[in-house]
Amino acid sequence: MQYHDKTNPVPFGEYVPDRWFYAMIVPDLVGLIGREYTQGSNPPYVDIDGVGVGLAICFDVIYDDVIHEGAREGAEVYMFQTNNADFRNTDENLQQLAFARMRAIETGRSVVNISTVGTSQVIAPDGATIDSLPADEAGAMLTEVPLRTGLTPSVVIGGSLGMTIAILSIVGLIASGVIAGRRRT
Repeated sequence: MQYHDKTNPVPFGEYVPDRWFYAMIVPDLVGLIGREYTQGSNPPYVDIDGVGVGLAICFDVIYDDVIHEGAREGAEVYMFQTNNADFRNTDENLQQLAFARMRAIETGRSVVNISTVGTSQVIAPDGATIDSLPADEAGAMLTEVPLRTGLTPSVVIGGSLGMTIAILSIVGLIASGVIAGRRRT
């Protein structure tokens, strides 16, 4: 049997760090988060009848390392599941859906984004919607999705791309300051 536990519970979304402290400052807001989720350790990948499936639960869709690890493990398709119930009547459902679409494009893989109360969609590797169910509508989808193997440049480069951009930006700002200073003198 294969298991996957959520990797990154989100502070102030799925648990409250130092709850006692924040409860003294904003008790009504802290009270909205009634559960304390804990971190899992299983890889974000399962094999279903020979098909590698990458997984992300709810907010884990925003973490590059979870998505990239699934691809490196051999995911050919992603399945993201969430209930969105704690965030009903907010834009959180659509934000997660936008992240799912971005992950499809980034990894070049189909994404099945399933929500118990939010919008559910099957997204093609190019970001196009293949099939969908609107928020708060019970239903089922039986949809063929393209499978993909191999790694995109984004997955290969991973988090180092963001760090490289940040470092080059700082170097560029410093160089601009030095050049501007020399022109004044």
